[in-house]
Amino acid sequence: MRLLRAERVTLGYGKRPVVHDVSLEITEGGVGLIGESGSGKTTLARAFLGLLTPMSGNIWYGDQALKNTDMRAFRKDVQPVFQAEALDPRMRIGSSIAEALPRAERARVGELLEQVGLDPDLAARRPHQLSGGQRQRVVIARALAVGPRLLILDEPTSALDVTVQAKILDLLAGLDTERLLITHNLAVVERLCRTSHVLFAGRVVESGPTAGLLAEPAHPYTKALRDAVPKLGGSPPEARGRTEAVPAATGCPYRLRCPIAAPACEQPPPLRDLKDRQVACHRAEEVLLT
Repeated sequence: MRLLRAERVTLGYGKRPVVHDVSLEITEGGVGLIGESGSGKTTLARAFLGLLTPMSGNIWYGDQALKNTDMRAFRKDVQPVFQAEALDPRMRIGSSIAEALPRAERARVGELLEQVGLDPDLAARRPHQLSGGQRQRVVIARALAVGPRLLILDEPTSALDVTVQAKILDLLAGLDTERLLITHNLAVVERLCRTSHVLFAGRVVESGPTAGLLAEPAHPYTKALRDAVPKLGGSPPEARGRTEAVPAATGCPYRLRCPIAAPACEQPPPLRDLKDRQVACHRAEEVLLT
């Protein structure tokens, strides 16, 4: 079932576009947006939440344009989960969660804390009295309070140590709620998302089943992201290509950083079908063989 869809969406701040002509769907099984900082992941998430109006194209919620949707109903169905710093430091934990509930249901605060693996007694504390992992669970509990169909999660584990990350991932994997995950952590997206979209410089460069994308990347940028992940017991990963180069203004935006760039890359590559995915690379078949 399709929940949210971007149709040829361009997004920007002022007159400067930062996300270019993106089309993708949020469907069942979890969807990941992968890319380095500045790739446009959070900007796209803001548009899916109705917080940013496209410069061109449309965001669809079901079969209706988001701009024409009853936003009160939409806010109940689609909830953001930001990092734990989103909690108001002046409010007690119970009050932070209760403000998302109708007055008649505010006794559910303890139940929601238990659902995310926390002691209901923590409702009396303030955010600074909780650990980072506990605060992140509170943010999730607050989002779950309204019974959403979809959680939009922006780097929900990036500030947490690895043991706490594992607990948060177990929690998210066990929820009966769909999710859009914005992350640069490939292990997290592999755990939580059936489908993934790789963004570079505001453009989708590869889309498809997460397992296939990570096992056999077809775009050199996806491959660079995968190869940069350190492996226990091995040598530190080596950066390939000019990792500091800015996106090219013409042709393939990745070509100034790409270790296999060729003259053909001076022309923009279309997003085309290849095996089980779509990829925007003139030399994708060669990347799959490496």
